[in-house]
Amino acid sequence: MRTTGIVRRLDELGRIVIPREYRRLYSINIGDPLEIVAMENGNIVISKVSNEGDLVALGRSACDSLASEFGLTAAISNFKEFIVGAGGGKSVLLSKEVSPELVKNLKDRRSGITGGISYGFSHMAYAPIFGTSDVFGGIFLFGGVQPDESKLSSLKIAGKLIGDSIQKF
Repeated sequence: MRTTGIVRRLDELGRIVIPREYRRLYSINIGDPLEIVAMENGNIVISKVSNEGDLVALGRSACDSLASEFGLTAAISNFKEFIVGAGGGKSVLLSKEVSPELVKNLKDRRSGITGGISYGFSHMAYAPIFGTSDVFGGIFLFGGVQPDESKLSSLKIAGKLIGDSIQKF
């Protein structure tokens, strides 16, 4: 039996619209990278590109280094939750949701240092993980003492290096 889908027409500029139902179902958002593959049988396949495996692998190494060097808890997030951590408080962070305000700052490529209670810690520093054109998540340091500008600079450098390594386009 043949499955049926939603039929869309190509416009004069060669574009198609991915139906809202599919975008919601597969969490495809504006700016998400999509891969287009032409198959030998004539079909064209469009797939959402996930960089999460690369983010976890590279992030683990960066978190281990930062936590060891600074004696703080280091973590990596995508735009939903913390996915990698190192240091004494990592178990507190893993799988916790990232706040919408923090996600907005990361997507806007902003970094910062905050005081007050953040995810069970009294202080936090954060920077976006980004490549040439995409932002992939964030890199964080948490602890009981406010991180200084040198630690924030280290996060910015680590975020850029991880992002450039992940960048595929």
